[in-house]
Amino acid sequence: MNAKNLKADLMDTKSWNPEYKTLDHWRGVAALWVMIFHGFASTYNVSLHPFVEILKSVAAPGWLGVHLFFVISGYCISASVYKIILKENGKAWLFIRNRAWRLFPVYWIAFLVTLAINLTSSPFNHRSFWSILPPFWQGWIGNIFLIQPYLNTPFYVVVYWSLVVEFEFYLFVACLLIIRNLISQQLAIFIGIFLGMTSFFIPPNLGLSFLPFWCEFFCGVLLFNALLAKERNRVYYRNLSLCLIILFGGFSILVNYKYHNQIWFSSLFAFILYFLYFLDTKINSLKSIKWLKFIGIMSYSLYLLHVPFQGRVINLGIRFISADSPMFLCLQVLGWSVAVVVSYTFYRLVEKPLNEWRYRKKQLIYYEDSFNSRP
Repeated sequence: MNAKNLKADLMDTKSWNPEYKTLDHWRGVAALWVMIFHGFASTYNVSLHPFVEILKSVAAPGWLGVHLFFVISGYCISASVYKIILKENGKAWLFIRNRAWRLFPVYWIAFLVTLAINLTSSPFNHRSFWSILPPFWQGWIGNIFLIQPYLNTPFYVVVYWSLVVEFEFYLFVACLLIIRNLISQQLAIFIGIFLGMTSFFIPPNLGLSFLPFWCEFFCGVLLFNALLAKERNRVYYRNLSLCLIILFGGFSILVNYKYHNQIWFSSLFAFILYFLYFLDTKINSLKSIKWLKFIGIMSYSLYLLHVPFQGRVINLGIRFISADSPMFLCLQVLGWSVAVVVSYTFYRLVEKPLNEWRYRKKQLIYYEDSFNSRP
């Protein structure tokens, strides 16, 4: 089946808008959960005030917020590919270019901001200027281009590891898109499912980056496929996608729970999102959770900057406030507040303008390509 036939196959649902409005709310949940998890990072082996311990127990599994992001990313990337197939015959280079422009410019500026705040605070932390900088040329190249695992260099900020995984998701999806267009859709799907099943056997510490987490990303892809099949009234493919989501979660527990004890969580999340989709408009209209959607919209900025700013506040505060004091909760709240305010400022001044520029550039290229393709 060639790209032309694939596009014709999709045209029967061209009126379907794959936008999932409440995914922004879930991004907000994930970002806040990760943020409070890192806020308590230095106290998980320390006894806190009983009241603060309750909040710490909520924060402790906050690392799972990253895996919520992986599922959401799988859905959103599938929606992006769907639109590219309808408009541009599935050109892989358009997809990877759009994703790179979305990920890297904002990340680079956040990296420079983090570097600046670290250099500014170095005299107060009794650290030398050179110890603040990334080590050697590998540290700079690795952190700039998100290839730290391949240069065996540390992440400058702990959360950068997930950005490496995310961009490798994009690269691999672009490869599957090429296979889909040049060979067949069935082969691309088979490769995706096959890697999803084999990812259970790959320990995350082998340095293979995205492969151990591909199953979670693919759960988001399957979620998109299930909703698309529902829109087409193809019950078999919808049920198959949902069954694969459940299979991935169950298989991860049976085969390799030690290395991948989060896949069941990602699988369950994707399964729940399928049914919540039919309440999407109603949930999105709830005024009581509008703030959560707002956090989700700026979640990339918050994810990039919460560690350096929140960490500075907490590291300074624990010099004066004992961890077992109830005032430690106030210190946490102050750290969260600073992180949110800084991230909001960064979003308005950097991320939002860059996104608007990227959108205008994408529209201009699309119209130029459409004009040039005319006979």
